[in-house]
Amino acid sequence: MRQLFISMEVSNAAGGILFPILKDIRQKIDGNNFDLSPYSTDITDVGIIINCFDENSLAAGWGKPRRLVRYNEHRADIRLPMPYRELIEADKHTRYLMTVKNIAESIAAIGERCRKSKRAKFDSEGMAAFILDKLGISPEELDGVHGVMSDEEYNAFMEKYRS
Repeated sequence: MRQLFISMEVSNAAGGILFPILKDIRQKIDGNNFDLSPYSTDITDVGIIINCFDENSLAAGWGKPRRLVRYNEHRADIRLPMPYRELIEADKHTRYLMTVKNIAESIAAIGERCRKSKRAKFDSEGMAAFILDKLGISPEELDGVHGVMSDEEYNAFMEKYRS
């Protein structure tokens, strides 16, 4: 089997919120036995780490976005920041959707990197659709869900704290 690793790096209350959500997601997609081969023969290991840090931790340098694909090692390591305050203030269902949106955007980031480099093929659309199906979530349910801070949001936040 190919390997898919989904985890989190978080601060404060985010851990207590995200832990049961990620446990449920891993169980529903059979994360321990997830087979990546239908989506890529070039990328054999994928790590998706959800970053969710409060403002002080972000300002201290925690939770930097990472979109790393190591083609020679056949692996991807994606860490996209989730908006902390929104997660804390959201209801239970929205928190779940935010987490799924983060995972879906992480998968899309791998596909985008592979398309741009042309060094690997990765069916990010197929993989995301499979996961959404396993979770019983339609793509439309994720429309308007803010599960990832954009690069612009992250950079604006960091610029604010550097000044």
